[in-house]
Amino acid sequence: MDPADAFVNLYDGLRGVSGDTLSDWSADGRVRDVEAMVRVEVRTTGLLSEAWLAGRPDERKRFGVLLGLDLALLGANADTCHPGDRALDYLQVRLEMNGRLNDETGGILVPRRTFPLRPNADPESLDDFVHLLRIPPYVSVNLQLSRVAAVRDLPRSPLKIAQLPFLAESADLRWEPDRPDGGFYTVAPESARLGDRVARALDVLDESGAVLAILPEGCLDDSVLERWREQLRATPRPEGSSLTWLLLGTGPVTSVGPPPASNRPPNRAVLVHRNGWVEPMLTQDKMSGFCFTVDKQEEYEIELGGVKRDERISHDSLITVLESRSGRFAVQVCEDFTRPERHQHVIAVGATHLLVPVLAAPMWKKGWQAAAGQTLTVHLGAKAAVSNGLAITRFYREKQDGENGPYEIDNPATTLLTVAGPSDRPAEYLTTDDVVKEYQNPDANWQKALDDALTPRVADW
Repeated sequence: MDPADAFVNLYDGLRGVSGDTLSDWSADGRVRDVEAMVRVEVRTTGLLSEAWLAGRPDERKRFGVLLGLDLALLGANADTCHPGDRALDYLQVRLEMNGRLNDETGGILVPRRTFPLRPNADPESLDDFVHLLRIPPYVSVNLQLSRVAAVRDLPRSPLKIAQLPFLAESADLRWEPDRPDGGFYTVAPESARLGDRVARALDVLDESGAVLAILPEGCLDDSVLERWREQLRATPRPEGSSLTWLLLGTGPVTSVGPPPASNRPPNRAVLVHRNGWVEPMLTQDKMSGFCFTVDKQEEYEIELGGVKRDERISHDSLITVLESRSGRFAVQVCEDFTRPERHQHVIAVGATHLLVPVLAAPMWKKGWQAAAGQTLTVHLGAKAAVSNGLAITRFYREKQDGENGPYEIDNPATTLLTVAGPSDRPAEYLTTDDVVKEYQNPDANWQKALDDALTPRVADW
C-alpha cells in the first residue's frame, strides 16, 4: 500500500477526533507499539502492509498507524531523511517531480515547514501530532505549488532582503475613476517615468548585498515589466552580487500569468529571477480590492470625485506558492494581507515566507500591516516582509516637546516592515516589539524624492 496515500486516508478519517482524545490515545502503550512497528516497516520496505488496516481497525489503532507513517515519511524528505532510507527514494522523486507525496488521493500532502509560535504545548487537534501537512482538495483545487529547481533557487542562508520604494511621489501613479457618479477606480504606474528608473534600480539592488528584492504595489504594468526584463537580460549579475529573486511590484499586468476571467484588469504581482529568464517564477493576483472611501481619498489626497469607489480588478482565486530550499514562499497583495479569509488559505498551504507589496500611508508598528503579520507569525509561524512606496507620502509628522513648547518634525516613512518570530516555541507570548521591525531611510531628509525611492532598505529576514 502506498504509504503517502494511506496517510491521507487515515488523516481525513481522524481529523474530527478531539485533541483531548488524541492525547489520551498517544499515551497508550499499544498505540506506541503500532507506531514503532509501522515506522520500521515503511522505512525498510517503502510500503505499508494492507494487514494494518484490514478488518476495519478501531480508531485508536488507526491513529497509531498514522503516527508511524508520519515518522516514516520524514525519510521521503531530503531535509529530514537518513542516509539509509533508500526504500523511500521513490517518494523523494515524487515530491520533487509532482510537488506532493501522495499519488492517487485528492488534495496535497507535503512536509510541514512551520509550526505555531504560541507558548502553550497542549495539543489541540490532529495537526499538533504530525510532521506532515495535509492540504485539503478545496484548497488545492485553486493552488499552484511549484518546486524551484536548484539552479534557480535562493541560497539557504542567510536570507537578506532589499526593499526598494521605487515610487517617489504622487505623480508616479495614475488614478482613474470609471464614471463621475461613482462605482470603481483603477490605479496604474506612469510607465514612462518609472521605466527610466529600472537600470539604476537594478544597479542599487545588485550592490545591496541582498538575495531577494521586493518592490511595492502599483509600480508595474506590461511596459515597465518589459523594461525590467530587457535590463535583466542585458546586464549580467556583477561579481559580488547575491541578488537572485526580484518581486517587481504589482499592477495591471496581462503579458504574463493567467488571462483575466473577466474584462477587469488584474492587480498582479510578478516575481522573476535575476538571470533574466523570460518566464516569471511566480505571478499572484490581488484577490480583494481596496475600497476608497471619501475619508480615505481626503487623507491620501487622491482625487476620485469625492464618492466612494471600489478597486476595479479581477478576482482570481488562484494561489501560487514557490517551494524553495529556503522556505515556502507566497505573495499577498495589500488588502489580502488584512483579510481573515485570505489568511486561511495561507495557513492551509503552510507558507513560511510572505511577500506583501502594498500601496498605503506610512507603516508603523501599531498599524494594520504589523497586526496582520503578527497574527500569521503567532498562528502559523510564517515570516512576512511588507513593501511600500512613497507615492502617498514620504514623511509623517510627529509632535515633540521643546523648551518653547510643542513642535512638529518630519520623520521618514517606513517602507519596509518585517515580521518574524523565534525558531522555537517561545516561553512567553510574543509581543509586537518581539516580532515586528521597521526600516526607514535615515538619509531621506537630505535626499530628493527620486534618490530616496531608489535607496534600498536592507534587512536580515
